[in-house]
Amino acid sequence: MSPKKQKQLLLLNGAIILGNVALFSNALLGLSLLAGTALSISFAWTAVLCSLFAFVRGNAVILNKPETRMLMQNVTSLNDCVVVFNEAIHNGDVFDENILKNIEQIKRFRRKCETITDILLQKFSENEMSYQKFSGVLREVESVIYMNMRSILNKISAFDMDEYEAMQKRGFHADDLSAEKLAIYNEYISFVSSATRTNEDILLKLDKMLLEISRYNSLEDGDVQRLPAMIEMDALIKNTNLYK
Repeated sequence: MSPKKQKQLLLLNGAIILGNVALFSNALLGLSLLAGTALSISFAWTAVLCSLFAFVRGNAVILNKPETRMLMQNVTSLNDCVVVFNEAIHNGDVFDENILKNIEQIKRFRRKCETITDILLQKFSENEMSYQKFSGVLREVESVIYMNMRSILNKISAFDMDEYEAMQKRGFHADDLSAEKLAIYNEYISFVSSATRTNEDILLKLDKMLLEISRYNSLEDGDVQRLPAMIEMDALIKNTNLYK
């Protein structure tokens, strides 16, 4: 059973139990099935029957609901990545920390791009080569981040969370097969952590670019090419393109 279903069952049954405690506890409403007015007894039996129905029906629906898998073929943009990340966070807690970081990184990337574009429009017109150079770099950087985010989602999607958590519960044995499986799972986890750090490095380079742009009232095309942040970003894009 997936962690998502376990959480849903826990919430449903916990709510049913707490509701009945509130209804029948003497410290609260103090209903009784046998004592009291006809109206209170009738209400108590109605509450019991409703609780029984909610328990049977609710548990059946959750247990019989087919497991949803991340549909990577529908991921074509950073916005799609956010949607799938939000889905993935309900499928176990192994990647939760990195998933939350990735979602925040996408939001920060959007904000930085908007800020850089706003500053550029204060210094250049859209038709100037300097503006077009910066805009082109931002588009390339978005492509790099998108590919990195998609790679992260592919790894999370391929990770067998149920088997990994089952291995954790019964303990990792020293036999060759268990050791090999554990090594594979650790490689998935390591990749996601490393890719998340790479995203952070890209955002840091954008911060450097923003700082350098804000220092100058005017920039010639040749000056743009020589900005340290632009040199770093060009190198990042070229290196990424080698592995497409």
